[in-house]
Amino acid sequence: MKLLSAVRCLLSMQGRANLSDYVEMRFGPRWTYISCVRKFVASFFMIGLADKERAEQISMAASELLENAVKYASEEEGYLKISIEKQNNEVDVCVKNKAESQQINTLRREFALIHAGQPEMVYLKKMEEAAMTEGQSRLGLIRILFEAGAKLRLDVNEGEVSIHAIFPLETA
Repeated sequence: MKLLSAVRCLLSMQGRANLSDYVEMRFGPRWTYISCVRKFVASFFMIGLADKERAEQISMAASELLENAVKYASEEEGYLKISIEKQNNEVDVCVKNKAESQQINTLRREFALIHAGQPEMVYLKKMEEAAMTEGQSRLGLIRILFEAGAKLRLDVNEGEVSIHAIFPLETA
């Protein structure tokens, strides 16, 4: 299986008072990997979560963030990283990649736009825009915010972009 040779998965328990599970994957930006990663993330969380819908939302967010990273990564030799940590009753899906300053500025504007109004209204507006234009729909981030109910955070450090989709978990 090519994906297994290209993807390094680390599953571990961190030795802290509040144990956290995490999965980390690194691989070159390839479209062909996104579907496999989405299925893996969904399977991983379906094992660990009683809430199957939340597991699907988490895998959708991972897929959308990876699609963006593949589209906008500035370096073929760079890496994409997805970290999913369960801590403080949250799951943090984080995708990192290198990007050019123009792409980073576009991403910052997109973040400002999707956080400027009620998520449902922004979602509907973006859906209308996508229906009337060809090419990039720019629906991924608002889907994560509205459909999956995650909080989104953008971090930029010396040309490296990190986008976090943070999901609250139900406590038993």
